[in-house]
Amino acid sequence: MFVWITNCLAALSVSAVLIVILKKVSPAFALVDYPDLRKRHDGVVPLCGGIAIFATFTMVMLLRDRASALPLNFWAGLLITLLVGVLDDRNELSAVKRLAAQFVVALILVNPLAGTAIVTGIALPPGLLNVSFPLLTLVAVLFIVGLINSWNMIDGVDGLAGGAAAVALFWLAVIAALKGAGELVLPMLVLLAAVCGFLAFNMRSPWVARAKIFLGDAGSTALGATIAFLVIALSIRAEIAFPVLLWIVIVPVLDTLSLIVRRMHAGRSPLAADRWHLHHLLLDRSISPAKTTIIIVAASAVCGGIGCAGIVTGVSNLLMTVALLLPLTGHCAFVFIASKPGAISLQRAARTATVSQLTSMPPMAVRPDLNVNHASAPPPAKSRPGILSDAV
Repeated sequence: MFVWITNCLAALSVSAVLIVILKKVSPAFALVDYPDLRKRHDGVVPLCGGIAIFATFTMVMLLRDRASALPLNFWAGLLITLLVGVLDDRNELSAVKRLAAQFVVALILVNPLAGTAIVTGIALPPGLLNVSFPLLTLVAVLFIVGLINSWNMIDGVDGLAGGAAAVALFWLAVIAALKGAGELVLPMLVLLAAVCGFLAFNMRSPWVARAKIFLGDAGSTALGATIAFLVIALSIRAEIAFPVLLWIVIVPVLDTLSLIVRRMHAGRSPLAADRWHLHHLLLDRSISPAKTTIIIVAASAVCGGIGCAGIVTGVSNLLMTVALLLPLTGHCAFVFIASKPGAISLQRAARTATVSQLTSMPPMAVRPDLNVNHASAPPPAKSRPGILSDAV
């Protein structure tokens, strides 16, 4: 316990210090984000949060001689993910190049040559027994690629990707500690502490009005890859059914799957950028960015707690797997209601009315008792509209 506490405090401190330093040098390396029609934040924001988090994670694990808790293929996959992410932050790589790199990383992380596979916890049909290993390996690869993109896609509101990662890492650490996978607890807690150091600068609070730093694609994709690896490692080492562990990450996974289905249904590319994410739907219902983050992170925490409780108390794997239909149904219901044309029209009308009220004011006589020739008076100066969109 003492080792956990000291390492977490070290990671928290180093992460905060690195963020302060990297914020100042990020512009020199073109690691900054500019606002546009989809990214509604104010001004130029450094994209070095992910670099700070994983530099901290690596330093603490190496200096404390704990790097061996994670295999060499993990560190290789993490390095490639960060490098590709930094290149994407600087030059905006094409979707095909990013996806190709993600599959390479997934194969490295899964390491099929090791001869181990995720635990299903559910009996496979007899016809699949002979191909179970390559089939489960493929599932693991697709899961890693999917979670990399899930965390990248959910990174759209201050504190959201980091908060969801913190919740997932917390529940994974609790499960690992209670199910005999103690060698995974320290890496999970150290990364959790590093993420918390980042959230002090990224999540809105009474002390932080807007995010001072972003994860960047390097940070969001590396978090997705790392959490996916830890889920798979926990499934193998503690012999926990992989479908049950999906409770820990079900919110970002459902958001991504729902988004892909809706984009394809609309005849668009699954990788196209838009404002159809879960957090965008909440924002478009006039929910503030801070409350949007709290709602989604709280939902992730509740789902993770359900998964943890089911694993610890020994609830049937089949029951826990089938129960995943509950968050799926809830997500689909909200998306259906929030995406209805009538609801969207009302939201746009409300925003239009608000803008017109703030930017147009009819001329009026301040002192009507004065003898003033209003016909010859100059027209009132147009008021300058304020910034009506929050940073997202």
